[in-house]
Amino acid sequence: MATTILHNIFSVSPYSPKCSKKQTLALNPSQFLSPNSLLNLKKQSLLSTIQIKQLRSRKTHPFPVVFAAQSNIVRVLQTVWKVGKDGIEAGTNLVPDSVPRPVARISVTIVAITLAIFVLKSFLSTVFFVLAMMGVIYFTFIALNKGEGPRGGGDTGSTEDSLEEARRIMEKYK
Repeated sequence: MATTILHNIFSVSPYSPKCSKKQTLALNPSQFLSPNSLLNLKKQSLLSTIQIKQLRSRKTHPFPVVFAAQSNIVRVLQTVWKVGKDGIEAGTNLVPDSVPRPVARISVTIVAITLAIFVLKSFLSTVFFVLAMMGVIYFTFIALNKGEGPRGGGDTGSTEDSLEEARRIMEKYK
């Protein structure tokens, strides 16, 4: 059964309405290895080594760190945007061809946004519920244990009593 599934996944029919031209999976080894590509790879590694040494020798200031954090946020947002666009395009391809593409794209976008908001709302409500329960449990614990004094090192008299008791025990076993 698994081989049938794999065969169906990897077989591409040239007569499929989605495929307009015949696709081949033959790879040319020269695409991967050429004298220029190895030379370029060596140059890139040399440049990256030089850049790393320059960064290490430079004094660290708070500004590059802030800039790096902002650029990472921008990169994350760009990646999220690209993944979202790809997901919407993949969802649009699942809609039958009888539906116009703009309508399908808008419908898939609305469904994706609705699901994302639902998941975010569920996550936030769970987090707030857990925090509220922790607060209620903490304040209940404090209220129920109000009459008891601190058990640790809060009272100096109890510390002196403990020390005196320890001395008596040590004297007993000398």
